[in-house]
Amino acid sequence: MMVPIQIKEFLSAKPEMGSPEQVVPLMTVDSNGFPHACLLSRAQLDATETEIRAAITSWGTRANIRNNGVALMLVTLGDTVHHLKLGVLRAHDEKRVLLVAFEPVDYKADTLGIEVEPMTFLAGPWIASLEHWEETETMLRSLDASL
Repeated sequence: MMVPIQIKEFLSAKPEMGSPEQVVPLMTVDSNGFPHACLLSRAQLDATETEIRAAITSWGTRANIRNNGVALMLVTLGDTVHHLKLGVLRAHDEKRVLLVAFEPVDYKADTLGIEVEPMTFLAGPWIASLEHWEETETMLRSLDASL
């Protein structure tokens, strides 16, 4: 299955400093069967035509992905919430970050034709530093080498 083009373009772009930036929820399931949400920014994500890549620091999400190998990502664009069910293609740890290449296994575009406002935060140098955005971008590129 291919990554929908609008999702690929959105996830491939990086946050713009000083602008509102979408929070991208990544849902997993814990060992007790309960849902777990990990909130990511595009600085922690990337996409190709066939993969969605993530740099995950949350210990709970990392454990859930290792144990179950699946996740659900929600991306809000305009009047549509895009639901992407994901399966792990490959993953490796680097500096307490789980770098994951997911393949989309199911996709649904959910819309009522009305604009939907996603969760957002203001992208700025302080959060880029706190979350190590430059280093994360380099680490995400390492997934190319593991092909």
